[in-house]
Amino acid sequence: MKHLKYLICIALLLFARLEAGTSADFYVSNAGSDRWSGRLAQPNADGTDGPFASLSQAKQAVRALKQSEPAQDILVSIRGGWYALSETLVFGLEDSGDADTRITYAAYPGEEPVFSSGKVVEDWKKVTATIPGLPEAAVGNVWVAEVSGSFRTLYDVEGMLPRAQSEGFIPRVGGSRNRVVLPAADFKNWSNYKDAEIVVRPHHAWIMNILPVASIDEATQSVHTSVDATYLMNPLKFLQSEKIESCWVENVFEALDQPGEWVLDTEAGKVYVWRRNDSAVVAPQLTELIRVEGQVDKDGPQDLPVRNLRFVGLTFKHGERYQIDENDAGLQHDWDFLDKANALVRFRGTEDCAIEQCHFLHSGSGAIRVDLHGQNNRIVGNHIEQMGGSGVLLAGYGPGTKDVNRNNLVFNNHIHHVGQIYWHSPGIFIWQSGENRVAHNLVHHTPYTAIILSGCMTEFFGKGGRELTRTIRWHEIGGSSKSFKQASLEDVRPFLHSHDNQIERNEIHHAMERMGDGNAIYIRGAGAGNVIRENYIHHLVTPMIMQCAIRTDGGQMDTLITGNLIYKCTSQGIMLKLNNRCENNIIADVIAPPRGYYLSVREGPMTGASIQRNIFYSSGEDTVFIHELGPKNEGASEDRRGRELARSKDAETDYNIYYNAADPSHGRDFLKQQQQDGVDTHSLAVDPLFVNPAEGDFRLRPDSPAIPMGIPSFDTSKVGLIPN
Repeated sequence: MKHLKYLICIALLLFARLEAGTSADFYVSNAGSDRWSGRLAQPNADGTDGPFASLSQAKQAVRALKQSEPAQDILVSIRGGWYALSETLVFGLEDSGDADTRITYAAYPGEEPVFSSGKVVEDWKKVTATIPGLPEAAVGNVWVAEVSGSFRTLYDVEGMLPRAQSEGFIPRVGGSRNRVVLPAADFKNWSNYKDAEIVVRPHHAWIMNILPVASIDEATQSVHTSVDATYLMNPLKFLQSEKIESCWVENVFEALDQPGEWVLDTEAGKVYVWRRNDSAVVAPQLTELIRVEGQVDKDGPQDLPVRNLRFVGLTFKHGERYQIDENDAGLQHDWDFLDKANALVRFRGTEDCAIEQCHFLHSGSGAIRVDLHGQNNRIVGNHIEQMGGSGVLLAGYGPGTKDVNRNNLVFNNHIHHVGQIYWHSPGIFIWQSGENRVAHNLVHHTPYTAIILSGCMTEFFGKGGRELTRTIRWHEIGGSSKSFKQASLEDVRPFLHSHDNQIERNEIHHAMERMGDGNAIYIRGAGAGNVIRENYIHHLVTPMIMQCAIRTDGGQMDTLITGNLIYKCTSQGIMLKLNNRCENNIIADVIAPPRGYYLSVREGPMTGASIQRNIFYSSGEDTVFIHELGPKNEGASEDRRGRELARSKDAETDYNIYYNAADPSHGRDFLKQQQQDGVDTHSLAVDPLFVNPAEGDFRLRPDSPAIPMGIPSFDTSKVGLIPN
């Protein structure tokens, strides 16, 4: 609540200044001039003074004003219109506010300033010559223009244009991290293979890579890539079907067969497009549009951050897609990378800075990153959509003693249709960052997980490769990969900084639309004290195996999952492991197949775990309230991975309600078995009496038997976005 009151006060002060019309310190307009004073909102009558033309010039003017008139708030008001950026605009220590003053760059009231790195591609000509390999359907429909350099995304008025993409295929067994073997029928000697990229989901369902082609081998029908994949490029593992087409080739003429598709030929310096409309086509020049950067000492103990710099009401679009580099240090499963310039706006070494009410769209990478040293920053009220990468990423330093990314606020943001290029990109990603509040966001239509909290697990301390291992700060830990090869959880826990985060009152729906083995909210290797509270997760409807609404994984401990509503989610409601606590949740109408488990318990020991005051409600006949892994052999105590088996009887399990509206005997029979195991002594198998469960109203009626048990009601109007 204190966060909300603070934000309201700041907003009222800011917009009071803006509504005064002439109260900004400087103005920027695309009708302005950098030779003018910037003190006027529009040019004066004789054209001798007016607003600046660029944000860069306004930044210089702010620096000068700080020197002449210190200790005052400064406001730069930006008029609506298009602002083209050909270089990343960097704000440093000299652009900071101080402890008592703020510097704000904000949209002029009622107007939309748009910052884009897009450069218009001009002089299009209809292709009349024969293009080797071009499909017959495209002949006569393709236009060409001369360009310089390389780019990996292209845009028109409708948004991102789809790059030419081959039919999908299943890689043959025998691939490696830099070699994929194609079925003979799918292999082609592509005419421009040097510009081609392999898009692959390498072996596992939770990741995809885009890798430049280095060479092709006709004799073996194989393609070698210049950058390694995260895993072996073999057929996918652990999916419902072994016939998942997990690989394809992009940017080849042979695949240009649909309106909107395009191919770049860098050797010829030409781009070819099957145009889908007559609007301008723009190619991005930058991945980062704005970077706020303090004095960062990556190897040392202390950074000097930029402070009190705010961006309000601005629009950012047309950023480039990032590439994987062999020097990248991967975050968990290479879902993103440490300290990488792959977001439109990036905070790197900041405190008390803010991005508020901004719009991010139609770009190839991520929207917002807070990297390394990042404290007390506010990401509030933004709209993030149609992004190739993640929505919001808080990424601190790798596992070690330097813990300086914390106490940030990610609040009231609308995030959807992210991960449109890199499908594994989450809506919100918290990595090695603690004590943050992620609240009242609406996240939906994501190809993979909506919200991830993670850090590092013991298995990464003893192996090489890109994934996570390169992020470990061995000079602080005092060991090496060899000495930590058999690291225990207790050895690693002091270096896990994603602790004590509050993930609360978010609404998530239609996550997990493309990838497998993911969740709406996923926490793994994230340290202690995290709370996942009062979130509304609904309509995870894609029929995938190995997905949950909320999942603890990979040694995650000391997590509280409480007061959440999970409704119409496929496969599994909550997955619980070790000592984590599942309390006061409502899990309703889990969709089956493939599994239909309301609560899965998967790893022991569950000493200290609790399963209490939850309502498990089903309106269908297929109901598995609590699913436990059975031993392969009688008396077995471990699963196939060597983990101790978990049982609900090993946790503090009681005061729950189990009810199947279609056949109440399911709940009674299950409760009887539980009580025979010595748990659920005070639990019930009765109708919890929701107001209207058929319409998704899970408030409790006054006569509900859940109320005397201490189970709270859930009001969906209290979660998700708060109206402005």
